[in-house]
Amino acid sequence: MGHQTGCETLRTRTPVTIKGIRDGLVFILHDECSMEEILEDLEEKVNGTHSQLLAGPLIKVTIQTGNRKFSAEQEAKVRQTLSSHGNLIIQEFLSAWDAMMQLPKPSQRVHYGTVRSGQVIEHDGDVVVIGDINPGGQVLATGDIFVMGTLRGMAHAGCKGNEEAVIAAVFFQPSQLRIHDVISRAPDTGETQPLETEMEFAYLRERQMAVDKLSHLYSIRARD
Repeated sequence: MGHQTGCETLRTRTPVTIKGIRDGLVFILHDECSMEEILEDLEEKVNGTHSQLLAGPLIKVTIQTGNRKFSAEQEAKVRQTLSSHGNLIIQEFLSAWDAMMQLPKPSQRVHYGTVRSGQVIEHDGDVVVIGDINPGGQVLATGDIFVMGTLRGMAHAGCKGNEEAVIAAVFFQPSQLRIHDVISRAPDTGETQPLETEMEFAYLRERQMAVDKLSHLYSIRARD
């Protein structure tokens, strides 16, 4: 049996995914792959499988790095790999945390500590919880909800009609998720859910609840 990398064993995604957005392209670099794997796949795509797609006029490119914040040296290696296509103009390198900080925040409430059973946090705007939401705890926001811990209770984002609101958490184990009037209950598996290694977010896709990596939030919001 051959050697398998963490990227191959933990995820089926390739090291580099290229997506089109309204005014350019997003290169999503899988943060569970090594830098060598990313550069190899990037080279293969830009000079092989995707070379025709990337040819032509100037194209603005955003590089998403997931949970990893690239060093200047790592950014330089990516720029060098893309330099064979002079029409690809790198606009920025964007990590998951950078993407979160760039989201518009009309009114934000930050709650420090655990939201305990029976406790209800309500806010007209976005809510950031620096802690966990325990079973029986509830957070309701007209905007987005970000949980810098484990979400085990109920979170209701966009509670006054915002269908574009999202719910993000470091670890997702919710008893219930709500966005606008769409409800998603946790599956009754009888087992503890495995902890993911990257922050995730829930959003509405065609009026259905969907969950994805936080590193993909920028491309979804940019496309709207």
